[in-house]
Amino acid sequence: MHEYYAMNRSKFKKGMDKFLSLVAPELEKTSGKKYAELFEEIWDYYEKQLLERFPYIGGDKVSGTKNLTGAYYFVAMGEVLKRYGATIEDVGHIMVYAYERNTLKTPKFVRTLMGKLYRSPKLLNKMLLKKDAKNAENTAVNPGSFETQTQIPPEAGFDFSYHNLVCPLANFARKYGYEEYMRYLCNLDYVNFGLLGAPLYREHTCFEDGDYCDFKLKLNAKPLPYWPPVFSQDNPYK
Repeated sequence: MHEYYAMNRSKFKKGMDKFLSLVAPELEKTSGKKYAELFEEIWDYYEKQLLERFPYIGGDKVSGTKNLTGAYYFVAMGEVLKRYGATIEDVGHIMVYAYERNTLKTPKFVRTLMGKLYRSPKLLNKMLLKKDAKNAENTAVNPGSFETQTQIPPEAGFDFSYHNLVCPLANFARKYGYEEYMRYLCNLDYVNFGLLGAPLYREHTCFEDGDYCDFKLKLNAKPLPYWPPVFSQDNPYK
């Protein structure tokens, strides 16, 4: 285990509890166990099977670390729930509930302001170009970290677009056999964007296509419904 993860065990455990406690009723119903007991089982899996193997991609200095460690809370949850008969679809639905409830904890006026940000391409471009540069600097030191590229002008038919060129989540899934979770983890972007009123459309993912993940916004469109998962609906989006 990298020393960064070893030193921050307690922080990650608190972060996991923050998310999973939001779906305690669903976890208890699915497993037949009390939340506190099941949580320790999930944490044990996370610590020994995931935290032990995570690559170091910049630690607290980069937002991508939280993406990696947080997304795999749900993978650990899924691996444990499967012991009690849950399907990957069951796990994916509980992921959505957790992400939805966490987003809705944010005060409505804050979510409204965030939604306005997603409807301001000029401001988004300015922010994401800075993120591109920061990610490039980090990748030079920590290969395999997130790399992004803002698309200016945006792709045809959209008001804003950027590409995620490297995804540590997908790379880790391929290396250690967690591929079945990736489409459900990607679907969580639609939960977050949708609750902010931001109409996200994605036609590529690093995991499925091997090239990039695209995040594209149509300002005058309605957000896609996120359950059933976007990838399972009758549309070309992922």
